[in-house]
Amino acid sequence: MSKIGKAFMSLLLDKKAREALENAAARPKPAPQHPPQPSPERSQASIKAQLDATLDGIENRPQSTLGQTASLTRQQLIQNARHVHAARQNVLDDLSAEQKMKLQVMAMKAMAPKSTTR
Repeated sequence: MSKIGKAFMSLLLDKKAREALENAAARPKPAPQHPPQPSPERSQASIKAQLDATLDGIENRPQSTLGQTASLTRQQLIQNARHVHAARQNVLDDLSAEQKMKLQVMAMKAMAPKSTTR
């Protein structure tokens, strides 16, 4: 390690940490593991058979009642949200043009970034 590197380490790390770092750097690194060798080419028939077997397993899997209950609950929540949205959609229709303009200006002031200068 260079002198500058050691100087920075002495500023930032205590003696115990520096020694641990130096010991870790001095240890031999394990040999990299070779990736597993790809299996020999399989025929299209064997690949198709495996895919068919997997698909049959998925199609024949029993459906849980929890999934159906969650689906019903989710459908009810979506339906309730649609009702609330429809009910609130026309809230501003009763306002006059002047009131809508004032509301728009007030919203723009509220959403504008705050200035940090005084």
